[in-house]
Amino acid sequence: MSALRQLSSTQQAAPVAVNVEAELSPTDFHQIAEIVMGNCGIMLPASKIGLVRTRLQGRIRKLGIDTYAKYVALLKSPAGAEELPELISVISTNVTSFNREPHHFEHFRAHVVPSLVQKLSRGQEVRIWSAGCSNGSEPYTIACAVKEAMPNVNNAKFKILATDIDQHSLSIGRSGLYPEDMVSKMESVLLKKYFTETNGKFQIANDVMKMVSFKQLNLMNPWPMKKSYDAIFCRNVMIYFSQENQERLMQKFADRLNTGAFFYIGHSERMAGPAADQFNSVGSTTYQKR
Repeated sequence: MSALRQLSSTQQAAPVAVNVEAELSPTDFHQIAEIVMGNCGIMLPASKIGLVRTRLQGRIRKLGIDTYAKYVALLKSPAGAEELPELISVISTNVTSFNREPHHFEHFRAHVVPSLVQKLSRGQEVRIWSAGCSNGSEPYTIACAVKEAMPNVNNAKFKILATDIDQHSLSIGRSGLYPEDMVSKMESVLLKKYFTETNGKFQIANDVMKMVSFKQLNLMNPWPMKKSYDAIFCRNVMIYFSQENQERLMQKFADRLNTGAFFYIGHSERMAGPAADQFNSVGSTTYQKR
């Protein structure tokens, strides 16, 4: 998203450096935490005050604001609706890479992809959802695994839905262009096969990009999708939500999975709530719907 268009031209032309020695007061932090929680469900406990202060420094400097209190006032003003996505983007943790937490992809390739290929070969539809996809490395890793097993998958009824709340991350995913450190965990044969290196950056193949559809989605809001899925990856996302919201999300994911479908969550996450009774554990943070 663009910076606030409602800021004055003076603010935009001559940004004021934030006083990096100033503290983010507990009061201002609490108000920011309430805004974030209310809009996307991400919890910011008091222990995160230093992290929030550091991450917001660049943002308020860009806006020409010299105190955290003024930033809170901006968020509560009519112009705050345009700034809110920027706040969520700054606060969200987007540490990811291709083939991250590889045990999930090893399981997916060995135990899921063969049955998906059979389904596609019969002319049936296969859908996979990467929820909290960040910059697209996860859904593209999934896409490469399926394409390896079924080279003509682009002619089949196959689609990966990739959603995230952060438009900046989604823009990277739609571009399909990544720095070297992002693709360093990919197998060399796959890197050579599905990426083109240009000036130290790696562009993913167009056929792979066509397999993924990127959409913005706040998981706390109603979901517009009507389809059910053969696999859902939602890794290292729910850990930032309250226990109540985690359980509610897990039930919603369960409701969107076909019988026998697979659900992958983050290494620090565990199935909880009523939804847990609908799954069998089939691996490390890997579940199959009964």
